[in-house]
Amino acid sequence: MLSLPDRFSDATFSSYRAKTSSQEEAVRAVRRFVENAQTVPTLGQRMRRLFSQSSRQSKGLYLVGPVGTGKTHLLASAYHALTPDVPCGFLHSNALFRLTEHPARFAERVADRCEVLCLDEIEIDDAANEARLVLVLQTLEQRGVRLLATSNVEPEQFLSNKVGPGRFRRFLRETFREQYDVLFVGGEDYRRSQKKKRPGSGWIGPEQTADEAIRAAYESDEKQALWLPFSELRRKTTETPHPVLMRALMEAQSLYVPGIQIHDTDDALRLLRVIDDLYLAPDAPDVHFSAAHPPEEWFDRDAHAGIAQAIAEKFERTVSRIYDMCDVNQLDAT
Repeated sequence: MLSLPDRFSDATFSSYRAKTSSQEEAVRAVRRFVENAQTVPTLGQRMRRLFSQSSRQSKGLYLVGPVGTGKTHLLASAYHALTPDVPCGFLHSNALFRLTEHPARFAERVADRCEVLCLDEIEIDDAANEARLVLVLQTLEQRGVRLLATSNVEPEQFLSNKVGPGRFRRFLRETFREQYDVLFVGGEDYRRSQKKKRPGSGWIGPEQTADEAIRAAYESDEKQALWLPFSELRRKTTETPHPVLMRALMEAQSLYVPGIQIHDTDDALRLLRVIDDLYLAPDAPDVHFSAAHPPEEWFDRDAHAGIAQAIAEKFERTVSRIYDMCDVNQLDAT
């Protein structure tokens, strides 16, 4: 669970291309974090830590910013730079939030194995998950485990600041910035402009034209391909337990989803969950889709307010992942 996913095997500081001043500062900050973690404390420092109330060795680092600015790349670069000399773990927040184990107990197990934890994509989810997060962070802090984390969300925006118990609000409003340096990483989404061959495809255009394009690709696909129109996928997400559905999708080598159309927040959340799980899975099928409009227009945050807008903001990361998974082609009417 604490190993770095294979897709980040080539991520290094030298391969990161900083395009903004905040990205350049992020590289310097993560390098400093690594250097501090690699520094062996003196006997005096170890004794002071042993008899002090806190076992903190140095402040953690929390990288926050929009999707696609390379925060996870820097996280993986730090992991590579530290391993194996410094015991290091890598964990996505999805895995943390799905644990049935008590958060503090899980954090104790992490601390038994790791001196550094790289925690990827902390995000607004719900108050219960944020409570889990706070308990994990507090336990890691008590055990002296350094944290390097990424997020699209400032800690002050977490739901627990508004509706959580008082101790969680105090932690997020006051203690968090005492224990972690919060650094903004800005820039455009590199996944949309990155020049590389992607395993999947998307066809955007009039329904008949897009359907013909995806059907032709499906019929010529020599892999084990699954044809699953979006209407059918949506039905399955309502009738099939999510783990069962994902196991079924993972049996295919290519997944074809024609006719994607988001009608409401429920559709957006269901597609978000499927796409995000496919993106994070090590052996996921190649994803191919068709739609009348490009992914960024499926559930635009500017067209929504309140809870729907919050979901639309979260959906932006899913859009970024779709562009990372698929070459998206704009079709003209024939």
